[in-house]
Amino acid sequence: MTDGRQNWDDFLKESYTYPEGLTDVESRLIKRITKNHKKRKAVFGSLSAIAAALLFVVLVNTNTAFASSISELPLLGSLVEFVQFDKSLSSAIENDYVQEVDLTAWDGQEQLSLPYAIADEKNLVLFFQLPKNFALKPNQWAQINLQEMTNGITGEKIEGFCSGSSSLSAEEKENSNGFLQQNYHFTEGKLPQSINLKINVEIEDPLNSYDTRIEDDTLENYDREDDLGNDALEDNLRASVKSVGTFTFDIDFEEFAAPIIYEFHKNYTIENQQIVLEEMRVYPTGTEVSFTFPEENSAWIKGLDLAVAQDGEVILKGKNGLSATGDDKQKSIFIESNYFDKPKEQELLIQGIRLLNKDEEYITVNLDQKTITPSVSGIKLANVTKRNGKAMLEFSTKISAGDCFGMFAFNYHDLEGNSYELQHEGTSANDSLMETRITVVYPQDGKLIFQRSLTPEQILHEPIRIKLPVQN
Repeated sequence: MTDGRQNWDDFLKESYTYPEGLTDVESRLIKRITKNHKKRKAVFGSLSAIAAALLFVVLVNTNTAFASSISELPLLGSLVEFVQFDKSLSSAIENDYVQEVDLTAWDGQEQLSLPYAIADEKNLVLFFQLPKNFALKPNQWAQINLQEMTNGITGEKIEGFCSGSSSLSAEEKENSNGFLQQNYHFTEGKLPQSINLKINVEIEDPLNSYDTRIEDDTLENYDREDDLGNDALEDNLRASVKSVGTFTFDIDFEEFAAPIIYEFHKNYTIENQQIVLEEMRVYPTGTEVSFTFPEENSAWIKGLDLAVAQDGEVILKGKNGLSATGDDKQKSIFIESNYFDKPKEQELLIQGIRLLNKDEEYITVNLDQKTITPSVSGIKLANVTKRNGKAMLEFSTKISAGDCFGMFAFNYHDLEGNSYELQHEGTSANDSLMETRITVVYPQDGKLIFQRSLTPEQILHEPIRIKLPVQN
């Protein structure tokens, strides 16, 4: 598609097509569902075997992509809000995108149901239901974790996807009939028509997340001495989660709706770096926007601060409805639909960027002289503490207010080529300054080579605005 105004207007007009019957479905749902809406908290995890780390927060530290973070669930259609339906609603759901799978699995005396699913070739939304007699104490949360997903025909393990899960408190369980939601986004490959899911149900008590007897010593050790304290803390965190049961579901999906594909190949310039909008793919569950970053750029694009605006107001930002995957050459953004609402004009906003100059990606740190080569503007080695063949390095970095990120990749090297794993990276920020603490081996010559992973965010004075097709 060219960049001409007429073609763009034709594209937008075409994108306003609204699936038949959705309006009627919405009215039936609203009549039969309690209007006391509540957002669910979600735990977002990492991808399986993808070379580039998944970022459910576009600007999350790649070093912590394997750690869970808690956020508000995005509004993926009205079904996310309407968790108060039960099986009597099955006759009212005539939307082709909502499939009644009506499955129940058992692990001994424990039961888990899977009444509904929404699926296309790139995305899967599952609505699980805990039984009425599922016991939760006031301070506990129920959560569902994927153990394994395999192809229902070949039996092969399915990889290359990211997943997100809601969690449920005792009070919310009563108000929502025990419904829990899981989201899967297939960044590599496609969702098979038939899958086998192995799901684990867990109960977590946040008040017993750690043993207060080791809290002070753990934090002291983590920040100032070695890795033993943090390992002890992780052991206590794991001990606070109780497994209830493991459940297996065999799901055969109906034929998936094909995406509508729009090609652009349009260039944008941000801080003298080129970003190319390649295409948009509109699925029933959302819109996937693909960017590439030309090799000619003098800097790696390490992150984009993204948001979605509607009627001049930001409606999706960060974990709330946006996810991204990619590497230094490309990035795909998935924007979740609210397809039970009538279409409205929306814009994808690029509000900030993280740039890493290619000639500053690798730095050599002299622990004895406390120097960095090449010298990087805004970063200095503030302190080096030697102890028992190791050293704790403290870096000081100038940042935008509120910014905080991980600076280094997982591995570092000495000048002889020996490779080491960076066990822990602690960060703290105050106004315009961020402190980063890492513990490393102390080489004989006192010199180590680090690969930088993320950089301070540069806020754009005016965001780049990209019109989105109105989602189905």
